[in-house]
Amino acid sequence: MDVFLEQQPDWAQRSLVSRIAVSHPLRALTADELLAEAEQLPGRGVRYVSIRRQQVQQIDAGRVQHILADVGVSVSSLGYCGGFTGSLGMSFEQAQEDTARAVDMALEIGARSLIVLPGCQNLHTYRHAEQSIRMGLQSAISHAGQVQLNLLVPTASLLGNYHDNFRSREGMLEWLENSTSHRVQPLIVVRGKNRTCRLPGGWRKSLSGGGVLRLCQMCRNYERNSRVLNRLLRILTLKHAQTSDLSITVD
Repeated sequence: MDVFLEQQPDWAQRSLVSRIAVSHPLRALTADELLAEAEQLPGRGVRYVSIRRQQVQQIDAGRVQHILADVGVSVSSLGYCGGFTGSLGMSFEQAQEDTARAVDMALEIGARSLIVLPGCQNLHTYRHAEQSIRMGLQSAISHAGQVQLNLLVPTASLLGNYHDNFRSREGMLEWLENSTSHRVQPLIVVRGKNRTCRLPGGWRKSLSGGGVLRLCQMCRNYERNSRVLNRLLRILTLKHAQTSDLSITVD
């Protein structure tokens, strides 16, 4: 489950509350399953969904776009691609090519964002790993051209093996803000392994710039942790929230 702010042309004139959007992960693996699932989405008030590349490949990108468009639902994010440091089993060139294919798929289904797993430092020096990731992200942006497709880089592992995420020395939010294009935004992972989930300082600024908060669907506590959503929404509407010292307690 993802929480983000809609970026409309008149967003500066709209209230923060009116811009809050929530995206739910699609479960369907076949076209028939997607048809059945999509029919229920409007009744649940769902306007955005996230989907994995494997699902799109099994169903067909054109059918995914057509089925969701028929019920007025948009794709908020497509995952995953990346692995520019070789830690996901691909060379840098292979990761570039795979990411380019993912960009094409994201554009075909009209996705708002593409999730890029940069890869860990692995056996590289820190500087070389960082440069490889920057080059890979820039290559993806160039391939997308002028189309407003954001790249989402997770702040923590999404696959659970810690080979998919990069640990920058200054922190991922700062690294993304200072080192890459504005079209590269953080996917801030909220994972409830402990009683308290703490959001990193600067999360609200990142959200305003196009970042996303994700209640990790791979977490074994996902169903319980989804109750955190109401707290997130309340925090977002606070006019004088102190962004560096906010915590969320899981029931």
